[in-house]
Amino acid sequence: MAIKKTKKLSAQTATTTVATGEKFAKVDANGKVTLIDLASLKTALLGGIDTRAILDNVFIMYHRKRDNYPVLSAPNAWKALQDAGEVADGVAVMDGGHLLVVAPTCSPGTLPWSSANIIGGGFSSTDRIGVISDFNGQNNTSSIISKSTSSAVTNTTAYAPGFCNAYSRVNANGEGLTAGKWWMPSVGEMLLIFANLRKINYCLSLISGAVLIADLWHWTSSEYNSSNGWYVTIGEGVISTNQKSALGKVRPVSAFTR
Repeated sequence: MAIKKTKKLSAQTATTTVATGEKFAKVDANGKVTLIDLASLKTALLGGIDTRAILDNVFIMYHRKRDNYPVLSAPNAWKALQDAGEVADGVAVMDGGHLLVVAPTCSPGTLPWSSANIIGGGFSSTDRIGVISDFNGQNNTSSIISKSTSSAVTNTTAYAPGFCNAYSRVNANGEGLTAGKWWMPSVGEMLLIFANLRKINYCLSLISGAVLIADLWHWTSSEYNSSNGWYVTIGEGVISTNQKSALGKVRPVSAFTR
């Protein structure tokens, strides 16, 4: 009786990526081995699920260059628009009755809230639960900027409120969400970003020159008292306070506006 020999495979290197042209082996009910490429395998595994539905509440906003009209683009349609010369204002998120536009880029480094103790005059609370209800980042930032003095500076780009207030995104004609239309997000607005982080970062990955939102703590415009402000740690959803002189990341936000 013939003895069937088996071939022992050599040790294989594990990989987490698929290179162009590589295929996967599949075996049918009769034991026949055939190959399938990555795109076809994805289609088969998803079984007709419309993956666009996962991104139903996020859009890429831009001011159309021909008439400066604000428009929301579905993520899958953005490449063609960008290739045609449109410039993204940012990622628009609709959630819980709020519509927030998240800037494509953030502060180049970390920034303090202010140069010294100051009451900004916006939303202030020592209650962690209460501060979650603050969605007034625009009013907060406007008030904080107006309170800036030579001894307690907030209104220059070296400080979080001033950086957000001076932020600008323009289209090919120099129009769009220009300086003065952006603000430092409140705690509630930062939590909206946290709740949609993966989807926002996916949209940011489609925008030329955009920077993904890092899993770090970010300043908000919500105040605790004269010496401390609230921050949100994006990676974990931690809501806490720090001295206004502390250095944190800053991501401007805006609204769907002309």
